Amino acid sequence: MPFSVEDKLAIVELSNAQMRSLDNHDVDAWVEAWVPDGKFIATYGTFAGHAAIREFIEGHIKAGKEDGARHLMTNYVVDGDGDTGTITCAVTKLQVDEPPFIIASGIYHDVVVRTEGGWRFESRRLDIDRGVFARAELQMAAANAGNGAVK
Repeated sequence: MPFSVEDKLAIVELSNAQMRSLDNHDVDAWVEAWVPDGKFIATYGTFAGHAAIREFIEGHIKAGKEDGARHLMTNYVVDGDGDTGTITCAVTKLQVDEPPFIIASGIYHDVVVRTEGGWRFESRRLDIDRGVFARAELQMAAANAGNGAVK
């Protein structure tokens, strides 16, 4: 049986609330969005289970990579039936503590499952858009050129 409108809204809310928790540096809420043996898959690696996911995000936040960040989630497609579904959605990460600019963008590919506590991620894969890395490479090249470094 296809998802009800209520299921689809609850699944979108899971994704949006998790990003809000990241913006607020609320590690507990961010981690609890996964089932206990869930996986987060990104350029940074694959993190399986709450302990590994927690260790990753705590380090990410401690390194300042989420300071002043706001995540905008758009273009949701939710599909599935019963107790399992898939989501794709776009994410745009903005810097808002300084004059605003786009830090990164990408696409999430998620598998969600219905639990007694509501919908949770079984897996969440983030594919970061190539332009983010291209910009960093250009900035590094410009910095090296300014220092007289040989290309």
